[in-house]
Amino acid sequence: MAQTKSIQIESVQLVNVSLQVEGLDPVLSSVDLEIPMDKTVEVKASNPAHAVYLLEMLAGRREPQKGKVQWHNSLGHDDLADQSFFEVVTGYFESERPSPNATVQEIFAAVNASADVVKAAIEHFSLQKKLDTKFHTLTFEWQKLVLLVRTTLKVPQMLVLEDPAVGISEEKFLDFLDWIQFWQRQGSFRHIFLTNNHPTAARHLDSISMFVDEGLIYVEEQREFKKAVQF
Repeated sequence: MAQTKSIQIESVQLVNVSLQVEGLDPVLSSVDLEIPMDKTVEVKASNPAHAVYLLEMLAGRREPQKGKVQWHNSLGHDDLADQSFFEVVTGYFESERPSPNATVQEIFAAVNASADVVKAAIEHFSLQKKLDTKFHTLTFEWQKLVLLVRTTLKVPQMLVLEDPAVGISEEKFLDFLDWIQFWQRQGSFRHIFLTNNHPTAARHLDSISMFVDEGLIYVEEQREFKKAVQF
């Protein structure tokens, strides 16, 4: 069932990037950094909103005011709005919600993913009896699980996830991790970036940490912090 992507993401670099959101301190200030790849990276910040804004930038939802995000292998900053980008990079954000009257089946169908992948997801998460259920009638836990699953249906190379473990049971989160790990064995989901405010979820994640603080990024490296250069 694995899908072959024509574009392979091998590295992502922040080149003199400044990211500012109105009403907040700068998220990034003239940062140069090669983002860790082929890892699960947990993004942390003293202001949790800063971590989410960084994820939005990596997911192509938000552009920096200065500098650029350089994608190795011809997927450059000017191509962020191109459909090919969203074939290989997808994200889940708490603020992005479907039509409340859409059924689970309609939400999945809108992704235009492989029928085999959709079928496998429905079976893996035991969603058969919920396919005709309208989104707004689901509990929050099921709503979130449906949206997390929707994010994975294109089996992209890179996943960006805002607080995936918050609001769902540990059992459902572990099912989600099992699903992720299955596709990683097929060569997908190579790069995962997430925020995580769930205290018990961390022990299930083989991740490194990336800290956003005072306009800079610190990457965990052998129990020490590697500080990004600020000009």
